Amino acid sequence: MPYIFPDYITNQGQPSPLLRYLWDDFGDDSIFRYDPTELIEKIENVTTRAKIALCIGIYEWIIWRYHRLTDDASPFQIAEAAWCGNIHNAYPVYFELDPDEYAGPVRDPLYNAMMSIGTVLSFTDENEDEWVDGLALLAPLAMHILPDTKPFEEWLESVTDRLLLLYPAPEDDPYEDIFNDHEEERRGLLVAREALDPSFDYHPDQAPELLDNFLRNVDHTANPFLRSPEELKESGIEHPYQVLPPESPEWRK
Repeated sequence: MPYIFPDYITNQGQPSPLLRYLWDDFGDDSIFRYDPTELIEKIENVTTRAKIALCIGIYEWIIWRYHRLTDDASPFQIAEAAWCGNIHNAYPVYFELDPDEYAGPVRDPLYNAMMSIGTVLSFTDENEDEWVDGLALLAPLAMHILPDTKPFEEWLESVTDRLLLLYPAPEDDPYEDIFNDHEEERRGLLVAREALDPSFDYHPDQAPELLDNFLRNVDHTANPFLRSPEELKESGIEHPYQVLPPESPEWRK
C-alpha cells in the first residue's frame, strides 16, 4: 500500500513550499531553539515501544513538511518500515544512506531524520541511549522546520500524556533477562499507530487488531527497507506480516 499520513497531520493542510529557516549541512545544532530535555525526562517513564512510537510520530511530521518538495520515496518507505519495526525489530532492514546524496535545506534535514529513526529502530534494544539521541534530534528538527509549530506542539503534549497513561514503564530488573532471550517482550505492549491520534478513542488492547490490519496491507515487495516473509521466517517470525494474539509473558513468572 502507498504510505498514508495520519489524519491529525494532513488536517493541517498542505505545508508551504517556502523554506523560512536557516540550515547548515555541516550539522550546526546552534540553529535549533527547542530544548528537548523536559520531553526526554517525561518520556523516560514509558515503555520502549512507546518511546520508539513517539520518535516515529515526530519523524512523520518532519517528512510531511517535505512531501511536496521531494520525489524521493525513501523517507516514506522508512516510515512504513519503522511502524513494522516497532511491532517486531526483525521487519526492517538495517540501512545507511550516503550523505553526499542528501545536501541542501530539504534533502539534508530528511537525511538527518531518516538516519535518526533508523538508529532508534536498530539500536535502542541494545542501548537505551539511542532513543534519547533520536528524540534529542527529531523534536528540535521538527520545531525548526515546520512552518507553524503550534499544531505540532499541541499534538506532542497530548500524545506524551496519553503514552504516560497507557504505557507506563515497568520497573527494570537488569538481571531479569540477562541473555536477551525476551527482547521483544521487554519492549512492552504493542503500540498501534492510532495511539498517536488524539482524536482516536484508543486503548492498548486494540493494538493487536489495529496492527494486524496495518501489517496485512503492507506491500513488502514495494519497500526496500522491509524484509521478505522468507527472511522473517528465518528470523523466527512464524506468521510474517500478521499480528497474532499476544502470549502470556511466562518468563516473568
